[in-house]
Amino acid sequence: MKLNRFVVMGAVFIGVLGFCHGTVNASTSAVNQYIATHHIEPVAVSKRIWHGFPKYRYRHGFKKPEGVVVHETGNPNSNIFNEIAYMKRNYKNGFVHAFIDGNYIINIANTNNIAWGAGYPANARFLQFEQVEVHSKKQFAKQAANAAYFTAKLLKQYHLKPNDAAYDGKGTVWSHHAVSQFLGGTDHTDPDGYYKTAGRRYFGQAYSMAQLYQLVKQDYGKLN
Repeated sequence: MKLNRFVVMGAVFIGVLGFCHGTVNASTSAVNQYIATHHIEPVAVSKRIWHGFPKYRYRHGFKKPEGVVVHETGNPNSNIFNEIAYMKRNYKNGFVHAFIDGNYIINIANTNNIAWGAGYPANARFLQFEQVEVHSKKQFAKQAANAAYFTAKLLKQYHLKPNDAAYDGKGTVWSHHAVSQFLGGTDHTDPDGYYKTAGRRYFGQAYSMAQLYQLVKQDYGKLN
């Protein structure tokens, strides 16, 4: 993991359900259609909370996040366990709540407290997770399914409704790029480049946050 993937907040302290994704119009997303036609289900969330991370409240208080930020590590030569180990060693430079690949959703930091993954003011507002780069068609589809499910699960857990922030910077589902565009405090554009490249490589069509958001809405509707 590249340390500059994270922006430290500094002095500002501001269950498992088995279900498959529903039918998605193929013209909307080749990745989402693949998930639907192959009945790809998200994996269970694995809680491996490390208690060494700093514990600070969101700007509105404990257990009061306002949305979810989707990240990507920018490291094609690592795996989820190496990324987690690296983050624990270097948490003072930044950390997130969870890591996701095609096989795992690993929650490593208590989501009731903030993470340091997107700078001020985003850190004090949002839940945050990283996606580790995967290297096959099926793994990328599984990762998208896992990322969408985890996003929807977090929104449901904290009584937030899906709302894509990409259009006006006021939603509950954010990319790191949207944070840079609307809130500042960072200049990263992930996961856009990774989605575009992996989508074209494995599906002949760029993937996007807007297409992931369609999966988030579907999953949110299925959660009790």
